[in-house]
Amino acid sequence: MKALIQSFTLVISLLFIASCGGKKGEDDSKTNTADSIATNQKVDIPDFNKYFEGSINNKYQITMSLTKTNNILSGNYAYSSTGTPIKVSGTIDDKGTITLNEYTDAGMLIGTFHGRYQETGIVGDWSKANSSSSMPFYLTEKEKAISDASASVVETEFSNEDGSGTKKICLFNSFKTISTGYNNERNGKMYWTYELYQNKNGNYVKVQNNVLFNLEQKQLLKLINDRIKRDFNVYSTEPDTRDCFIDFGKVPTYKMNDLGIDFTEDEIQFHIEFGLPEACDAVGGTVVTFKISDIIKYLN
Repeated sequence: MKALIQSFTLVISLLFIASCGGKKGEDDSKTNTADSIATNQKVDIPDFNKYFEGSINNKYQITMSLTKTNNILSGNYAYSSTGTPIKVSGTIDDKGTITLNEYTDAGMLIGTFHGRYQETGIVGDWSKANSSSSMPFYLTEKEKAISDASASVVETEFSNEDGSGTKKICLFNSFKTISTGYNNERNGKMYWTYELYQNKNGNYVKVQNNVLFNLEQKQLLKLINDRIKRDFNVYSTEPDTRDCFIDFGKVPTYKMNDLGIDFTEDEIQFHIEFGLPEACDAVGGTVVTFKISDIIKYLN
């Protein structure tokens, strides 16, 4: 009798194990299928023009401007420490898989982003050209909102061992410009220097001009250069001033960091000196002025 009970218990146990084993295999199959669908599912991603911010390797902060047209991606990205735009272009497939190559201005491949587009942004790995190693990156969509369209301006007179003149301090969002004008007793003209600072963790740190502007700054720089060339053409052809430009040659195309920047309350000003002899100080440079509200789309 005891042997019969043990045999019956053994049969029941085997049936229970077989039943559980079958159920587990079924659940694993469903889980694997669901994961496969999630990975390979086609997604409808409308064309877009978006800004993102994030980092490479949780160390190098970056921003990216990206446009999607069908399956083609194009745009720029920049390291927050420099603000210099780097061209990117690539593709996105119907599963959201992204490949973005970055290039120098001369068209040389210098790196690649491999990632996946998600509702929260883009995640993946970045690698240098011709390198087998990579670093993780993430990007989240950035809201482009400028809190104010005006600057606060304070001007003071100074006199010290370096000379005398005027100091102008302007605050705009997280940025500060310091413009210092030194009096020149020989010709009565004031000579200016321009500095740009950014508030980082409560301290103002000196930065280059391009940090003030977002990844669309090339469009703004073209507008500035067009106006500089317009003024140059006027000065270099008018009878009273054209002699100053006889040996100057062609007006160059200026970069953002070549310019002096400051503000009035509702304007931003870009200053450039042509480097002419002192006798030509009256037309030695020019100032390009915009309403802040008119170029707010270019500002960080």
